Amino acid sequence: MNQDDTNTQETPAPELKKTPPQEISITGRLDQYRSSYWATAVAVLPIRYIFKQLLPDRWSKWKNGNKTTEFLARHMYSLLAGAFMEGITFYHARRTKKDIRSIFAQALAWEFDKDPKDVTWSDFQKSTNSIVRQTLENYYGLNARRAAVNATFFAPLLLKPIFKTEKWHPELGADIGLTANAAYLFRDVMVRKSTPFEELQSTIDLKINHASSPADKIEAADLLNIYERHAAKGVIDSFVGQRGTPQWDRSMEIFTRMADLMNQTYSKVTPHEHADFGIPKFIYLVGHNLIEPGDIERTRAYIEVANRHGIRALKKVVADMQQGMDLEHAIQQYPVDLPKPAEEKTQASHASRVVRSQHPAPPESFTDRTKDKGGSLSPAVV
Repeated sequence: MNQDDTNTQETPAPELKKTPPQEISITGRLDQYRSSYWATAVAVLPIRYIFKQLLPDRWSKWKNGNKTTEFLARHMYSLLAGAFMEGITFYHARRTKKDIRSIFAQALAWEFDKDPKDVTWSDFQKSTNSIVRQTLENYYGLNARRAAVNATFFAPLLLKPIFKTEKWHPELGADIGLTANAAYLFRDVMVRKSTPFEELQSTIDLKINHASSPADKIEAADLLNIYERHAAKGVIDSFVGQRGTPQWDRSMEIFTRMADLMNQTYSKVTPHEHADFGIPKFIYLVGHNLIEPGDIERTRAYIEVANRHGIRALKKVVADMQQGMDLEHAIQQYPVDLPKPAEEKTQASHASRVVRSQHPAPPESFTDRTKDKGGSLSPAVV
């Protein structure tokens, strides 16, 4: 080797360490979440003024010798406004409870081996499904908070035993109640984000029931958003830390697979295989921690077993694995076609290109000679 060869040898490039990008702070976008409760409450809140017009002015000046009756008459406007707002809270809570039942009933039926029609509210309380438990926690907490905020309309009545000699203005309760609602709304706009259940409601309403978007299909991002809303509480592991890695691409394949099965199940696309994977199965898998960022192959198997053989079969597979059986043996009695991982697909595609390059297409003159008059390929006649 001469001196020139030594100088021209290539040296390996230094390995570059990937620096994760810094998050970009956004402080001007304050409307992080639009609550269906506030869409109702803010719209009806001005209706309280009608009570003022309907109530005779003499009620606030009514004197009949009974201090309690006189007090109630004096603050009637505030009390009616408070009762109206509490009614709105109850109305919204009741409709939300119906949605909770309709969305989760099938998943709980599988959990307790019952018919969905036989699922009771006590089953919701006993469920080990983490999405169900988080939904109930949010349901009770948010509605209790809303009821407490609207109770401020009754402030003169509630504080009367403490301030016995105080002479409050007749509209004091309405002013306090309106202020409390404004503060609560401000807090929701600034801080609160949508819950997994609210994401479920939105996805089902728009992508399955087609409330206002008849052509929309379920996307992998829709399912991932529901999953990550739930994972934000630390109940299950998050996929977000995998972003920018090969593992992220593999993880997204399982959400793409579930979305494809759902679109076939709900007749949003032309079915091309056996597809029986609706929202209840997704809820069951997520709520029982069967979608695992740390084990994509096992998650794939769970999805395929749930789709082809149902949740009872999936429960048997999970139980066998908990007893120490490996995945391959656990799914032997429930055969499924597992999709190839992304890297295997890439290798197969590369191998196909290599084969094609080793066996180039015949020259045009050859293909011309093998065409018959009808235009189809036939053996060459020599």
